[in-house]
Amino acid sequence: MVTVTAEAFLRSTLDEAWAALGRRSTYLHFPGITPDAKATGVVQHALELPIVERVVQTATLSVGRARRNGRRERRFSLRGDLVSIDGCWQLESSEDGVRLRVTLGCEIAPPLKDRAVTTLRSRSPLPIRTDADAILSRAVDEFFETRLAEHAAAYCDAVRAHLAGRNSEGGSASLPKPPPKRRLRGRSPRSIADRPGAGDLARL
Repeated sequence: MVTVTAEAFLRSTLDEAWAALGRRSTYLHFPGITPDAKATGVVQHALELPIVERVVQTATLSVGRARRNGRRERRFSLRGDLVSIDGCWQLESSEDGVRLRVTLGCEIAPPLKDRAVTTLRSRSPLPIRTDADAILSRAVDEFFETRLAEHAAAYCDAVRAHLAGRNSEGGSASLPKPPPKRRLRGRSPRSIADRPGAGDLARL
């Protein structure tokens, strides 16, 4: 499983942020998600993944209920045949607002990963050797991790903007435009030449 985290700051109360993260509509801001008009709880999830061509999967969107930690955490999931994502929003109250932290754990189905490895292999004119698949598999994992980190950051920003907009419409006095604070955890994009095992890949 690939796991990444992103953060943002919102000038709001903990109760307001908690209530908004309990609404299904908030999760439709996830990159590539559009609601399915024919079924409740079902969405169309466009996968803009590196290496492989764009594909759209039908996924089930679920939003979990509160647990023992009260209004501090919201869990959600997107379940599809190609990609499944388990997400968790964590809320931390401060004197001037709420810090939002989203963690995404992503499982890539073996057929999709195999397709990415095959595509990456086809782009190399180098001869194949016995450990080539392992090297290419690690490279594919890092490509996918980089894209998921980008999605986490984009989703965190979209939810922050959505919640700030709702609060502004409601006339809350504590809602001036939030400062653009965000911290992203995940690996930075790197070329295959910079990745671990790149020397082995170059000698394929």
